[in-house]
Amino acid sequence: MELVECRPVEWAQRFQGLVGEVRKLVGDEVRIEHIGSTAVPDLPSKDVVDVLVGVAPGHVASVGNRLLVGGFVLEGQREGHEWLTRRKSGRRVCVIHVVESDSRQWLRRIAFRDLLRRDADARAEYLQTKRAAQAETSGWNDYTHAKTATVHRLLRTRST
Repeated sequence: MELVECRPVEWAQRFQGLVGEVRKLVGDEVRIEHIGSTAVPDLPSKDVVDVLVGVAPGHVASVGNRLLVGGFVLEGQREGHEWLTRRKSGRRVCVIHVVESDSRQWLRRIAFRDLLRRDADARAEYLQTKRAAQAETSGWNDYTHAKTATVHRLLRTRST
């Protein structure tokens, strides 16, 4: 897990490919957004494209199941949120987050992406946190957890 320099064109193309694949598997009645660091210009990232799929209330599990049938691997779930991944050559290349549209999970992920896109200071602070998390952790869960406090604080103090 290493941070790589920005690849905005490549990441946007990979996202668009995933949009087509997800729509083919689950239909057009979902909302799909590019989230995570690969969706933020000028932010080094792990080379993993994060996709947020918003579904109608009560449909998280059924959409997750259709993605499973389509070859994605269920990596985790909790109330109102499932995340699935795809690996190539033993490494994660994407994460699909399935949540209810306009739920707290949906709104926070979009708000954080938008904050990082518009606020260079927030982006710099988050990058510093990401670099520290990369140096101090060894797995995806620990890496994500190490960034959580910064994400919450930035959303609380810098969101409009």
